[in-house]
Amino acid sequence: MTIAFVFPGQGSQVVGMGKAAYEASEGARRIFDEADAVLGYPLSKICFEGPAERLDDTAIAQPAILTTSIALLEAFIEQVLATGRSAARVAGTDVPRGVAQLPEALRPRFVAGHSLGEFSALVAAGVLPFADALRLVAERGRLAASNGVRGAMAAVIGMSADEVDSVITSAVPEGSAVVANDNGPAQVTIAGDQESVARVSDALAQRGAKKVVPLRISGPFHFPPMGRIGSDLRAFMANLSFLEPVVPVVANVSARPYEAAAAIPDMLVRHLSQRVEWLKSVRFMAERGASTFVEIGAGQVVNGLIKRIADAELLNVSDPSSIRAAVDRLRARLA
Repeated sequence: MTIAFVFPGQGSQVVGMGKAAYEASEGARRIFDEADAVLGYPLSKICFEGPAERLDDTAIAQPAILTTSIALLEAFIEQVLATGRSAARVAGTDVPRGVAQLPEALRPRFVAGHSLGEFSALVAAGVLPFADALRLVAERGRLAASNGVRGAMAAVIGMSADEVDSVITSAVPEGSAVVANDNGPAQVTIAGDQESVARVSDALAQRGAKKVVPLRISGPFHFPPMGRIGSDLRAFMANLSFLEPVVPVVANVSARPYEAAAAIPDMLVRHLSQRVEWLKSVRFMAERGASTFVEIGAGQVVNGLIKRIADAELLNVSDPSSIRAAVDRLRARLA
């Protein structure tokens, strides 16, 4: 059995996420409490109680999703090890650990994150300590809200990326809308300015899309004009130390593992404005033996995409009961 851990991105947020894990797991509590301290506001309260309108704001949603995923990862590793040890770092130090604390048999062969989830994957792979990743994601969200381009995103069901690209070309001026995420054989996300996304959405419906659903975002990521905050984000990352991954991290932009830690900041800048190659990323992992995908985060958004791409077992880690079920299933498969 070859395992891959995958993490969801923006749009997966839901009021109440992480609350059950916080109440049940020392490791999850540690992560939420650390997030509140680092950010200087009660992120945990917003995750647990809302309101939904605040949780959906990009500047809140991005750190909330990262925090929830890493809290659930901590709870999962805690369950595997049956201890209260921190998975993201050794207590009292800033040494990133992530999945390195898992027994070899339960350690993932790959980690990957969908869109914003890539930052969760970097923490899981020991590239950044949680606190540094949290500061980075918070700054990314702040820059997008203050200096980023305004616009919209929508999910398109029932058409391939090539088909959607063709409709975009015929419907709106070049560069005003793009395929932002290639999520699967018949599911993509588009991004652009408000008017162009509306026009493309209408054109897609007329050309046979089964469904076009506006996304809960306050700025269009993976859209070329969002690259204008790249220099500021790069300057912020200059103060962070990126370590070599303990397991390969499959990057959204290339659909291949990062070649070296030194390349990560540049890829994260490109991540702002370039397409998320999720279809290719999942195929890359599956073709190299990944047969069990474990989604770690609120809900099962990513598993819903993977089941349309790969013939694999799908597990999720979103609350204490699903954590126990996932650990039991993985151990049973290895017995």
